[in-house]
Amino acid sequence: MKISAAEAGWGRRLPFHAAALFLRLMAVMSTHVLTPEGDGQTLCRPATQSELPAALAIILGTGGKPASAAHVDEFVQASVYRKIDPARMWVAVAGGHVVWAALPLVSPGRTMLLLSSAPTDAAIFHPAARLVDHLCDHFSREDVHLAQVLIEPEHMDARHFYGQRGFKEIAELIYLQGHVPRNAEPPVFAPPLRLLPYAPQSHLRFVEAISKSYRQSLDCPALSGLRDMDDVVAGHQATGDFDPNLWQLLMENEDPLGVLLLSRIPQTDAMELVYLGLAPQGRGRGLGHLLMRRAIHLVLADGRRRLSLAVDSRNVPALKLYLQMGMQRITARVAMIRDLRPVR
Repeated sequence: MKISAAEAGWGRRLPFHAAALFLRLMAVMSTHVLTPEGDGQTLCRPATQSELPAALAIILGTGGKPASAAHVDEFVQASVYRKIDPARMWVAVAGGHVVWAALPLVSPGRTMLLLSSAPTDAAIFHPAARLVDHLCDHFSREDVHLAQVLIEPEHMDARHFYGQRGFKEIAELIYLQGHVPRNAEPPVFAPPLRLLPYAPQSHLRFVEAISKSYRQSLDCPALSGLRDMDDVVAGHQATGDFDPNLWQLLMENEDPLGVLLLSRIPQTDAMELVYLGLAPQGRGRGLGHLLMRRAIHLVLADGRRRLSLAVDSRNVPALKLYLQMGMQRITARVAMIRDLRPVR
């Protein structure tokens, strides 16, 4: 359920009038009609069209200060090709004013990324908390199972705020990116090893390989068992532009041994390494290195130049491999998860 590594950057800019038109169109096209919820002092509800700029400034702000108009504009422009609808914004209104905001991004696989920040003013803590809790309650009834927030590691106030709202820290994600060498040679997978692309008839083998790769995994182990495997696959397919030929299944004889999942990042010259995993019996054999070389070859064959990924900071073997392959750290985020399902 990790956020796409592509979200580390926002891409090229569009004219301001195009961004403003997009906001108006999204407000008109938005089909969600939901009942507001309040406690007499704070009203939690979908944002109106006129409230969107202020709400975006709140969720993109840092240190208790709203984001600049240029930052808001950049976000809206990038939203067009990242398939993010700002008109799905929710706000907490107190005294007739928007005091807090959050943008829930619901994805296939029954997960939700909550784009928001954390209050630094004690007076706003209560409205912000009510909005987060209300969104989690609302989307739990919409069959969303897990809510996620991503926080800069040094923002301890935000980590504390979401911890009080039932979110648990599962990993510090390191975001890496690198240019692929133009002269990279494709790897050779000698028998009994072979690669298969994704297809409906190979779906169950992919599910089996991903499930095996979670055993004794160092990559976000706290997520293991939290999600149905079909939801995991659906979530991976929703990352970037899915192409079945960029999903590779590593077989040893008839045994699924590992997976390499890539996707194109729209409007860029990059691909994302969505997931690379090996079953326990495939580790320590240099197969991760071979799969990374295969990833680089696929990036080049697609006419692209860069590769991006996110990895758990505690997954030392994977992090070491990626750095050896020329990847460089660009940022980090602490991932926090709240299970929205009733206690089982």
